[in-house]
Amino acid sequence: MITFIKVLHNILYAAGYLAIAVLASIISYYGKPELGLGIILTASAMSVTLLVASAMVNRRLRRAVRSAQNAEAAAASGLTKTYSAHASAAYEHDAHTVWSLIRPAESAVLLSDAQKAFTVPGTPAGVGEQQCFISRDGSVSIIEVIGEESPWWATTRPIAPGEMNSRSTYRLEPTPSGCTLTVGTVIEIPANAEFADNPDKWWETQMRPYLNRVKEVLSARETY
Repeated sequence: MITFIKVLHNILYAAGYLAIAVLASIISYYGKPELGLGIILTASAMSVTLLVASAMVNRRLRRAVRSAQNAEAAAASGLTKTYSAHASAAYEHDAHTVWSLIRPAESAVLLSDAQKAFTVPGTPAGVGEQQCFISRDGSVSIIEVIGEESPWWATTRPIAPGEMNSRSTYRLEPTPSGCTLTVGTVIEIPANAEFADNPDKWWETQMRPYLNRVKEVLSARETY
């Protein structure tokens, strides 16, 4: 169908140009050669301009179609791109103290905007444990512990529907005055997609309130 339309368009285009050329010839024949020449030159210039513009549009269209096809092929093949980022904070408390605060699911009520948080009943303690968080806006998220060595590190992944494919790692390292908590993430997105922001800046924005809140809660506990 598209080929038929293109052929019809070319026929009509050629017929129109031929009609203008005939009209210019008739005008020239009946005593106005300057006007006839002007008409044929104008028609020729417009014809060349139209051909060049059509070629440019068609080339861009073909590129757009190829890009869309490549994007669909990448998505269908399951190819992904991986981004990673980290954010850290130092605390004047030992690793066991910080771990005892950040490890239980229920602590999310103190450290984030979660209104309710709990370990999913029936899941094991440690690796395989699932934690559920209900935010103040009513949204629900669930993570699963996929690796852990108490009190040094734990790795989790989201398992709720619609969550991006990612992993988060909480790592504690001792320092002379206490310890450092580093929260890292690894995110996979389709190969045809782009990360909307700088991963490090985005993760810093996401995690800095949490890291600051850990320090506030630890300091508050010291006063009691």
